[in-house]
Amino acid sequence: MVVAFNAIPGNLRVPLFYAEFNSAGSPFSGYSRQVLVGHKLSGGIASVGSLINIGGFDPRLLFGNGSMLCDMALYAREMDPVGEIYALALAEPNTPTAASGTVVFSGTATSAGTMARWIAGEMVSIAYAVGDTAATLAARFAAAVNAGYVKFNKAVLFPVTTGVSTGTVTLTARHGGTIGNSIRIDTDLDPGYSDPAGITITHGAALTSGAGVVDFAAALALLGSSPAEWIAAPFVTSTQLDAARAFLADTGSGRWAPLQQMHGHYTTVMDDTLANLTSFGNGRNDRHATIVGVRNAPHPPWCWAAAVNGALGFSKNLARPITEAVEIARPLQTIVLNGLRAPKAQTDRWSVTDRQSLYSNGIAACVVRADGQVAIDRLVTTEQKNAFNQPDATFLDVETLAQSAYVGRYMRNVVESNFPRHVLKDDNPRNLQGVVTPKAARDVLIHAYGELCDVAGICEGKDRFARDVIVERSSDPNRLNAYLPVDTANQLRVFAANISVSTQLAA
Repeated sequence: MVVAFNAIPGNLRVPLFYAEFNSAGSPFSGYSRQVLVGHKLSGGIASVGSLINIGGFDPRLLFGNGSMLCDMALYAREMDPVGEIYALALAEPNTPTAASGTVVFSGTATSAGTMARWIAGEMVSIAYAVGDTAATLAARFAAAVNAGYVKFNKAVLFPVTTGVSTGTVTLTARHGGTIGNSIRIDTDLDPGYSDPAGITITHGAALTSGAGVVDFAAALALLGSSPAEWIAAPFVTSTQLDAARAFLADTGSGRWAPLQQMHGHYTTVMDDTLANLTSFGNGRNDRHATIVGVRNAPHPPWCWAAAVNGALGFSKNLARPITEAVEIARPLQTIVLNGLRAPKAQTDRWSVTDRQSLYSNGIAACVVRADGQVAIDRLVTTEQKNAFNQPDATFLDVETLAQSAYVGRYMRNVVESNFPRHVLKDDNPRNLQGVVTPKAARDVLIHAYGELCDVAGICEGKDRFARDVIVERSSDPNRLNAYLPVDTANQLRVFAANISVSTQLAA
């Protein structure tokens, strides 16, 4: 075997000891970043159109208290306490109309107590006394809305501003666009509150008349070549989803394309009926998008998208060392989404048959636990068919995408660490340093796959891989082609038991 040097010349005659220092290959390390896409307010110090690392900064200062991105940052950070989270602030749609709604008080109170409404999932409560007029209660209610609420130990403002005229409180979304129509006004989410006797309170279930849609393709283009493994936004029109599909595509300039190798996944939320959700999901077919279906959810979709994405960013952190990578393959089921309220009506909470229908049509879903908390059930993608329009469940679950990205990055690290500046030959009988052969490369890949199986726990079938892997020289003499038959580990999702009951078993 001949020792090779990068910097020490072979004809050096001056005594005595010389050493050069080269990397012998380091343990796998990568990157994994969440990106939250949404609107800021003019008071926030973040710049529109620029990625900003939220780190441990106060999102109220970065994006403006009461803004969409402020909410998203709070939820994402709650679910991923130390992960790398960035935000991309977008301009609002061109000539937008802000959604609005009214809460109308009429009459005079003939009882005392405390009343409450929930705006965007958070409670607004006021005390009332005998003799309080509608105008008095309206002013008191508006003041309570303006005071905000406490979320994750921070004083936060509602995503609406108020105006008061006699007994009418007008609520106007802080951001323009159709997205404001998702801000709900709910009643009776918690027990113990009652409206004043003698007072009638009327309002719609949500704000209305918001107009204007974000150009999501232009928004995603602002990311440039920046890492963005887990992207969350509340934008879910067909046009916006098409933009995300093109941005993350497996071909051309898409982030999953071989010449890009950047990867990424889009998480969003749609609030609609079961029939509409399944119909919409059935019309999509994109492995790089997850649409979480909800029905009459008190919190707006940007809160849901950020919370789910936070769980993804934490569990599917692609920068995990190989000794901790098993978390990437573990299913997300049962993970609680802190701070989100469940839909009030039982009929708006997905049953087993509802979820079976959703998952069969490319829509993800959550469940409501016995204690009322919202938990992830299954995060599916919208891909349901292959290129021949035949059913294909290979990339049904987001875990498979995360495992695939990790395997690709790990193998790339192995190849680039082992063969950074090598001569390619058919054989190497003297084991010369700096020379690689197809067999040597194959052996390295087999060893690496064994680590992905036995150390990482995200793959299986290492004997089959060793049998079937192919590494061969191309018609281009400077190129190796490889076939890697990767078998990702699966998730335990269903445990079926046939329990046979007998009144008396034979001895």
